[in-house]
Amino acid sequence: MPVRLSHIFSCFNNTHMEGKIKLFFIQACRGGELDDGVTVETDSAGSDIIEDTLSQYLSIPMDTAVMYATAPGYGAFMHPLGAVFLQTFCILLEEEGGGALELTRLLTRLSHRVAFCFEAKGRLLGGKKEMPCFLSRLTREVFPFAVPGRRAWPMDFLPQHSSTQSTTDLTNII
Repeated sequence: MPVRLSHIFSCFNNTHMEGKIKLFFIQACRGGELDDGVTVETDSAGSDIIEDTLSQYLSIPMDTAVMYATAPGYGAFMHPLGAVFLQTFCILLEEEGGGALELTRLLTRLSHRVAFCFEAKGRLLGGKKEMPCFLSRLTREVFPFAVPGRRAWPMDFLPQHSSTQSTTDLTNII
């Protein structure tokens, strides 16, 4: 039985959740098609993209990001040890620095790893792929899995200060 995400989103539409970041990870088939994948030869410029999911963007509340295991119309894969999408996500979070990444960078790495490292095996499904996708209505960078008190990126990204300068408030830089 299909679940309407709008019903789930509505549970978080209250004054207590206003202004708070909401993340949803959806491990489910979004159709019956299977992805044959493509052979990637170069990092050439992107192709024409047809935007057929505009209505999905409009249905996602502000300050919300949704990560789907697969694109609209396609099936998601399961493994005896768990879903490929969710297992890969957990592995990324456990890797050195994975949890400190900004959310969109983390989700992009997740998409890359599933797309390039997973391929179904077997006579019927051999060679089929899975390609996660995410939708976002976030208006700022978020680091939801970062350990409090630890920097989310290396110090060399911050402006350099001489030792004679006073320390500035970094909240405006970050």
